[in-house]
Amino acid sequence: MEQQASVHTNTINIRLFGQFAEMAGSQSIDVDWVADTDSLRRVLEARFPTLQQLPYLVAVDKDIASDNMVLHPHAVVALLPPYSGG
Repeated sequence: MEQQASVHTNTINIRLFGQFAEMAGSQSIDVDWVADTDSLRRVLEARFPTLQQLPYLVAVDKDIASDNMVLHPHAVVALLPPYSGG
């Protein structure tokens, strides 16, 4: 009998842009699985305390998470610096 695959992976890959990629020294990082974006923010701010002082956005599947969002398996998650433009 085959074992059923777990509901989610053990890690989430976070794509990093701008100053966040520079801070991490990479364009992506892996973090332990969390259920939602509020939990993800806590994990990221514990790992990179500087984030507590910086404005940033979390995007899930190319949508900005303005409120807490549930993370689904294989979600594409990105950490974005503030941006301006016209």
